[in-house]
Amino acid sequence: MTTSFTLSSDLDPPAKRAIVATALRLFATHGVDGVNIRDIAAGAGFTNPALFRHFASKEALAQALFDRCYAALAALLLPDPALSLKERLTSIVLLVEAAPEAVHYVLENLRRYWPGLPETQRELPLPARMRQLIEAEQAAGRIGCDVDPRLAAIILLGTLGQVARLAHFDDLPRPVDDFVETLWTLVFRGLEN
Repeated sequence: MTTSFTLSSDLDPPAKRAIVATALRLFATHGVDGVNIRDIAAGAGFTNPALFRHFASKEALAQALFDRCYAALAALLLPDPALSLKERLTSIVLLVEAAPEAVHYVLENLRRYWPGLPETQRELPLPARMRQLIEAEQAAGRIGCDVDPRLAAIILLGTLGQVARLAHFDDLPRPVDDFVETLWTLVFRGLEN
């Protein structure tokens, strides 16, 4: 099972791709408020006006990054009866390995940028998607029914957020997918039948 992540479109000009990649790295490392336009432009090897040709402001860039990263993470939580929650966890951990800063950025900035998502993305927030997947696992008998799925969803997303944070700051053993079983056991200990 592989998970790919593309931050920019191949149709984006190289300058925009460099700006987006640099901004994501800086935002994930320092937070949006800890980064300014000059930092992003310099990190990408451009001037401030080059950045403004692609994004109207730092906030517009931050929202665009959030939209792209959120869409990648949310896609892994779409209903698909053929996939178990453990298979989805593996896909999410592979996304963490491929783009830890993307997962970290999304989970750290849900409150700030989620309201700016397109309406279709806001219909079912990540915690609600995760809750539905846990409820499906409970209905299938793969996870115990005595645990509140809302609480389990929050625990799982929080754990994934910390894994992404550690991976982004290179403080996590590699490869990340080697410890899916450990994560599953830690998060769902007592939930499986």
